[in-house]
Amino acid sequence: MTVPQFRAFSARKKKITVLRTGSFLCERKRGLFRTMLYQVDGFYAEIWFFRFGREVLWYNAFDNTQQLQPYLKQIDISGLLGNLSLQSNP
Repeated sequence: MTVPQFRAFSARKKKITVLRTGSFLCERKRGLFRTMLYQVDGFYAEIWFFRFGREVLWYNAFDNTQQLQPYLKQIDISGLLGNLSLQSNP
């Protein structure tokens, strides 16, 4: 699936796609909004909410790393790094 294909989906199909095939990466809060970031196939999908609500406002999809910048400090890779060091030590 591509970003343009995902963007063409209805809101319901976007939700189903993200929840069934996406991998949750992290959540961030900015002003009145809360976003949840997922990796879906070869791209990223954001689900936007009002900060204190549960209703989805919109979906955003992108495949460039520039739009990941706001999330990079929040993604914890320590577990991944620990696994790498365990694998390299016999």
